[in-house]
Amino acid sequence: MKILLTQRKLEGFGGTELITLELASAWKRHGHDVCVYCPRPGKVCDLLASNGVASYDEIEALPWRPDVIHGHHQLPVMVALTAFGDVPAIYACHGVRPWVEQAPLHPRIHAYVATSDKMAAFLATKHDIPPERISVVPNYVDTQRFSRVGTRPKEGARKALLFGQKFQSDELAALEEACAANGLSLDKIGAAYGNLKTNPELMLPDYDVVFAVGRSAVEAMACGCAVIPVMPRLAGQLVTPYSFDAWAGQNFSPRFFTGAEQISTAWLAQQLDGWNPQEIETVTAKIRADFTLGAAVTRFEELHTRVLAHPVEADDTDALVAHLQKLAVEVDENWERQQGLEQTQVRQRDLLRDQTAALRLVEDQVRTLSRCLLSAPGLIPTHPGAAEWAHAIEENGVFDRDWYLATNPDVADLGMDPLLHYITHGAEEGREPRPTSDAATEAQLYEAGLALMQHTAAQLLVVTQAQVAQEKPLLSAKGFDFIKVWKALFHPKGRSRG
Repeated sequence: MKILLTQRKLEGFGGTELITLELASAWKRHGHDVCVYCPRPGKVCDLLASNGVASYDEIEALPWRPDVIHGHHQLPVMVALTAFGDVPAIYACHGVRPWVEQAPLHPRIHAYVATSDKMAAFLATKHDIPPERISVVPNYVDTQRFSRVGTRPKEGARKALLFGQKFQSDELAALEEACAANGLSLDKIGAAYGNLKTNPELMLPDYDVVFAVGRSAVEAMACGCAVIPVMPRLAGQLVTPYSFDAWAGQNFSPRFFTGAEQISTAWLAQQLDGWNPQEIETVTAKIRADFTLGAAVTRFEELHTRVLAHPVEADDTDALVAHLQKLAVEVDENWERQQGLEQTQVRQRDLLRDQTAALRLVEDQVRTLSRCLLSAPGLIPTHPGAAEWAHAIEENGVFDRDWYLATNPDVADLGMDPLLHYITHGAEEGREPRPTSDAATEAQLYEAGLALMQHTAAQLLVVTQAQVAQEKPLLSAKGFDFIKVWKALFHPKGRSRG
């Protein structure tokens, strides 16, 4: 059989790009002629070529006329259907949200394929596709590639992994806190964390618990991991032999309006309660038996054979016209949204420029105030002295005397107390108080010095411009926000360096 796969891009090793590589290579091994039409070719094309599968970015360049079209993504599959007017097709839908994945309606698409029962119901309802034209081929795992299976400790889980999911900082912090409270270390991999891995099969078997959904969840279960499906704003339950079929029916992904569980220490404790390595092994065995690449390849081949038996529509121009009319509206809406985003970006750039200029002005003025204080310590006899500030910082433990002297040999040469030097000179000069400047250190510095510095500023602001005529004009007390100034001038990470 001559099979044409359509794919919108082949630039990375994830999502449908990897699926295209796996299916095309497998069908080639089964003796089929296979090629790929992809308007945006990339590095995956080389891997396809090494498996004997050619890819083309122009449909007219195909060396033969296909018997069947296996479609991913609405636009390239419609190009293929238009180019080959009597060739039947199936359309594999891997997501319902992305615009590029929206299922096109065409009389020669005789089979639509969903990854779960939930998606199948959505396709039938949303796009008015007859249920008999919809099949389910679940996400699968290449068990030859994911050949190593880890064993789970009897005494309980110790290592956890957040696999591929992107979370907001508050939810990520909640997951980290929940893991720590339940005795789990937590690693994170994925593009969202700057460490996308193209070979997860090498690391997954080493984790006891994996937080993942969809195909990532299937791969983790195949490696012997206990899987807890989680997604932003929704936490799922551990996949067990008893909940397996229900989870498979929704692609191992939590669904809104079916529960309200959130990530928390108590939620994770509930999932880990009654840790059972035997049940985890049972789930792994089911995945490796029924959710394999080989099973998916065979099921798709059956669908290809079935759609070939359908009679060809005499004229399907109306279907193309209807699709183009739909695209005309959607593309225009997308263009308007893009225009709106560009205008918003321009406004944000202008706002950032104005705020940056204002911040520089404030910083210059506060540096002037600070120089006045340092050069004329008797000018304001009522302001708190350096000794008070030093005492507060010492109590908070945010200054490392030995490190400061080792890092700043000029201070050591002066023979001056390092903390006094930092307070009177080092902070303004941009010197660090200790080796690391993390959020905890910064918070401690605020707590130690903010009240004192606010008092100092209030006193400084009554000094007339005549008293410091040689300096830049001072800020007026009206509207002065010393907290912002403090952060700009003395914040370990935020202050200027020159």
